[in-house]
Amino acid sequence: MGTVIYSANPFQAFLGSSGPVLFIFALGLVAIGLAIFRRRQSRGSRILTGVLGGFLVVVSFVVAVITLISVSSGTRKVALNLDDKRIVEDNCGDNGETCARYVLKSTTSATAYEFHVPKDVFEKAKVHTCYNFTYYPNRGLFSNDATSFQQIDHIAWIETADPAECQ
Repeated sequence: MGTVIYSANPFQAFLGSSGPVLFIFALGLVAIGLAIFRRRQSRGSRILTGVLGGFLVVVSFVVAVITLISVSSGTRKVALNLDDKRIVEDNCGDNGETCARYVLKSTTSATAYEFHVPKDVFEKAKVHTCYNFTYYPNRGLFSNDATSFQQIDHIAWIETADPAECQ
């Protein structure tokens, strides 16, 4: 067993997607509540608010089911030689704001991997070093695992590995 540079329980691994789902669900419930209890609004306005609120509740439910499928299908472990690490700048605001994402890249003969990690893990990771990555594969309702590119956002464990494992 090598040096662990990152570990997270399932709650921590999926916290980034659980927060927005709960927010959208709460927003939908508020909209439905407003549609029911605001009697002074016109009937059409209340119906539209209720329908949009219901839509938000359904969308949050579908995303929650997809997340639950990913969690319940378990983790996958892969030993990879870290090829590159990059800080990716994304636009995250209307007034030119940028946000940094920390990305570890690795490839095998069949698949390219992109692991999105926290800043402290990014700083600990060393290029051309073998790591065991344990992650939750992205799954959908109708997912196909045979892809040549994997963007991994939900990581459970990263540790250094014996270079013989990364062949």
